[in-house]
Amino acid sequence: MGSVDGLISGMSTSSVISGLMQVEAAPQNALKAKITTQQKVVTAYQGINTKMKGLLDAAKALTDPTAWKGGVATSSSDAATATTTASSSTQSGSLSFRVNKLASSHAVVFGTPVDATTDTIMSDPSFVIDVNGVSKTVNVTDKTLSGVVDAINKTPDLGVKATAFQVSPGKYTMQLTSTTTGTQSKFEFPNGNSSPFTALGSISPVSEGADAELAVGDSATPLIVTSSTNTFKDLMGGLTVTATKKQAETDPPVTVTVARDTEGIAAKVQAMVDAANTALSEIGTQTKNKSGAVAGGPLSGNSIMSGVTSSVLNTVSGGTAAGTSFKDIGIELTRNGTLTFDKTKFIAALEADPEKTQALFADTAQTDVTLKTGLADRMTAVADKATQTNTGTLSRLITSGNDAITDLNHRVDDWDVRLQARQATLQKQFGAMETALGKLKNQGSWLSGQLASLG
Repeated sequence: MGSVDGLISGMSTSSVISGLMQVEAAPQNALKAKITTQQKVVTAYQGINTKMKGLLDAAKALTDPTAWKGGVATSSSDAATATTTASSSTQSGSLSFRVNKLASSHAVVFGTPVDATTDTIMSDPSFVIDVNGVSKTVNVTDKTLSGVVDAINKTPDLGVKATAFQVSPGKYTMQLTSTTTGTQSKFEFPNGNSSPFTALGSISPVSEGADAELAVGDSATPLIVTSSTNTFKDLMGGLTVTATKKQAETDPPVTVTVARDTEGIAAKVQAMVDAANTALSEIGTQTKNKSGAVAGGPLSGNSIMSGVTSSVLNTVSGGTAAGTSFKDIGIELTRNGTLTFDKTKFIAALEADPEKTQALFADTAQTDVTLKTGLADRMTAVADKATQTNTGTLSRLITSGNDAITDLNHRVDDWDVRLQARQATLQKQFGAMETALGKLKNQGSWLSGQLASLG
């Protein structure tokens, strides 16, 4: 409906209606303000939930036994490299050996060069090759050197690749090479290794498929360790050695040493402490009280969040199961409610008694999760209780807050309908008033005219 500003009354009826509608909309505006407040509350819970999940991940990492089994490997020679992976079997120690051999592929070459695209090198439509004792068939349609090379390379899972190379201008021959290394890479043609490629002449060996060899122990009667590749996995628990070159007899042995990765473990502990402090800081920011002109957080005075803070701090303040302080392994509380970590003290404790130090973080002797007493175990339980999907403290608060926002939005929508109807009613009423005033004015004018005619 268009403007109903009074032409008869002289009243700005649109302004009057606007003022009345502002009064009518007060309850809806109050609901919108509640939505804004509730959204800030939910956002605050979500922020805390994210930080507590970070704490959960960092704490769980320390409850994994492999986190304490990491090692740092070093090699005394460029003849071999050494790496470690964390596993329950990772062990510290050293091992000396000599690199006797590197793994090699099996390869042969044919002695008579031919034209690669015009000379036919075989008569049958297929041939058989034995790879590591398994017979495999290669079907050939183009019997030239180029066609045979293409057929070999396109045969799936053959284990052998072919290469044509130029011996003299316009003349080529072929090399066959296994796609793997080690003794299992050997191949041959059946029937006394008779070549099906008669035009290519005799076969000459290029390299023999052989395993890599490490010689461990006395040089006269060493223990030989073999691998089909140059990589020796789990040579010691969690240790992988890769041979890079064959050693001469006069070269000193390679010594590989694996030491406990104290720096790596300390970094994991630092990560848990940092994650706890980040979560505590987030809770503090969101729950701070108003101070003078500084506004309070959206969760100011929230007792539930205060409880979460207390739970995090109590994991440290409660001490170990034996009644001692975690200060002995470098972790303690400050007066302002944060955690500190002394890496030097932690590493000293770890090196002095690795098993005892690990047990103070992860109680592997207890199978019931609720009864585990390790610091990381407790921290994991606190963070999990807060963040667990659907049932966690924060998860339920976030869900409840979102449900409240949904309900408030529905109520705002209901008010939109009411206000539209109310505005239409006011416009109709003021329009009717202008019509009535117009009629009265017309009647007044008529009456004035009648009175004037009587005079």
